[in-house]
Amino acid sequence: MKFAVLRRPRTRAILDGRLKLDTLPIDWHPITDPLNWLPPSGEREHGILSGAFDGGEMSIASFMQAKAQGAPLLALPIFLKRGLVQRCLFSSVDSPLTSPSQLTGKRIGMVSYSSSMALWIRGLLSDIYGLSRSEPLWFSLISPSQKAQVTTKVLDFPKKFSGEQIQAWEELDGYPHKLNRRERFLVLLLEKRELDAVISFHPTIASPRIRPLLGSEDEFWSHYQKKGVYPINHLFVIREELFSTFPNVASELVTFFKKAREFWLDYLPTERRATMEREMARLGWDPFAYRLGDTERRTLETLIGYLVEEKLISKKLSVNELFHKDSLLL
Repeated sequence: MKFAVLRRPRTRAILDGRLKLDTLPIDWHPITDPLNWLPPSGEREHGILSGAFDGGEMSIASFMQAKAQGAPLLALPIFLKRGLVQRCLFSSVDSPLTSPSQLTGKRIGMVSYSSSMALWIRGLLSDIYGLSRSEPLWFSLISPSQKAQVTTKVLDFPKKFSGEQIQAWEELDGYPHKLNRRERFLVLLLEKRELDAVISFHPTIASPRIRPLLGSEDEFWSHYQKKGVYPINHLFVIREELFSTFPNVASELVTFFKKAREFWLDYLPTERRATMEREMARLGWDPFAYRLGDTERRTLETLIGYLVEEKLISKKLSVNELFHKDSLLL
């Protein structure tokens, strides 16, 4: 079996070979972007349908859309990327914007209309700030794979664009990397005031010319406090037939990832640990415990609702049908 995950402190022990799962024949591969069932042309190396991989880390919105279309995939409650998405909404440093409620008629840029992050942001703008999805002006770098419910203009992305390197982090686990060229282009448009706000995949971006649109930590928590929703962006998925070939794969993988999670501090610089410690203290629980509890179910049901509202899926999925039955008991 070929599985792929992003290299982050909670998966490094697996990818580095420090932790081994001898009971299953698995080749682990590091990737820089989540897998997809049927990726865009030119990105087949990130595909599961193409046979490039048998499973791994996938965007939850992509997974739900694939599942609604009949893709033979099942998930495990291994939620590899999650957190408060309000942190990922940015404006220029000199922007007059201080609240998402001011985004009516404003230009918001994103990499992909159907990405998990964009879907979460649009949903919470409606749920928390009363901003209908059609009130802002949406701009995307990737043309929607299906007709978007909300009018979205596709930005002209120069093929040879490079731009300056910009450091970014996934805040909760200190995963450092450079913004890819698409996100660097959005930052440039923000700096040039050709956009009023951008949705990033990252909550921390090291650029002195942009800032989070929301100004206080308390505002980041509004969705969780009002709705009990703590967003999930990536999870681990597997081809359905592998559960028959390897009957214990669900329980063994969940246990394996929990063990890898125990090594995360070994890969996380001391100065990057405080954010995660504060998050856990405020929640009162560990968001990376890899379980399907009440908060996770409520969060997944909320995202399914957003997908239905935007007609990105044609039927409402149940949480249970997304996961292998054995993993529901773990």
